[in-house]
Amino acid sequence: MTTSTDLYYETVWKSKCSSNEKSFLASWQGLSLFSHSMLVLFLPFYAFTTYCILKKTPKTMDSVKFVLLNAHFWSCYCDVLICSLITPYFFFPTISGFPVGLIRVLGIPTSAQVFIGFVSLLFMGTSLVALFENRNSCLPTNRFRITKQRTRFLYYLFNCAVIIGYLIPPFCNIPEQESAKLFLLQTIPCPTEEFFYTEDFVWTIDKFWYNYLWITTGSIILILFSQIIFYSVCCIYYLYISSAVIISPKTRKYQRSFFLGTVAQAVVPLIFLFIPVATVFSSIYFNYYNQELNNSIVLFLSLHGFASTVIITLVHHPYRTFLIKLVTVYRSSGKSTFLGSSWYMKN
Repeated sequence: MTTSTDLYYETVWKSKCSSNEKSFLASWQGLSLFSHSMLVLFLPFYAFTTYCILKKTPKTMDSVKFVLLNAHFWSCYCDVLICSLITPYFFFPTISGFPVGLIRVLGIPTSAQVFIGFVSLLFMGTSLVALFENRNSCLPTNRFRITKQRTRFLYYLFNCAVIIGYLIPPFCNIPEQESAKLFLLQTIPCPTEEFFYTEDFVWTIDKFWYNYLWITTGSIILILFSQIIFYSVCCIYYLYISSAVIISPKTRKYQRSFFLGTVAQAVVPLIFLFIPVATVFSSIYFNYYNQELNNSIVLFLSLHGFASTVIITLVHHPYRTFLIKLVTVYRSSGKSTFLGSSWYMKN
């Protein structure tokens, strides 16, 4: 049966848009190829950092081992979602798109994949909150530290419940997809051809739900960021300003060093989140459509986990020492092999 979008494709799109040149990056095949290739390159780094946390974390870091592993897991997991499992092909400035990742072959609805992606990214933010809260609670003089496991469990349960709960209403009000796609063509009259022959998912076209999504998502991100800022301020005060001394100078020096490493671990990867998000907001504000830019946003976002992995390895002394040792041994063995080969050739 011919639909309204089919009619638009045959009449308007083919006459006005089909002549537009489309680069390989703008296609879903280009996005899929580049994102999957990036994941193949990143996986060894993910595995190496996981090994360092599990096997090379000293006894003095036992209190932070779990939260460090938890933050690393969510960061890598979100990268795997973006690079391989979901790989969203967005049609910004509209809130629509379709997945080109591996789990589409399992028949999982696009709406479910969108839900999984949103929840996973926000849970990653919660893992960063846990990282700073752990540093905050390790300071014995800190009056704001969480001392009971039950309190901590309820605290993070509330955070997670808010993240899941705020997404339920818009998912219960998904518009009829065919009419929604036709409506979006008023905003992007010349999308790539994929818009017409794929099961493009339109989350909302209603102004109320559109505003709801942006306001609530922005509020959730602000709440998570505020918690990180609060714990950071507490750590700075008790580690650098407060004159109350209950811990030894050596312990305080160690905690300062680890706190700075935690800040670097959070701040540097956040750059790879901030730039894509700012670009998306600009695209929506100026009502600008460019599929190459949209796909580049997804690829740039995929660098977040890799950046986080590199920072974890470099800023924390035990992991950095282990890495330097590996590199030194590799160079020494390579040099020995070269010298041995040279001696054999001479004789």
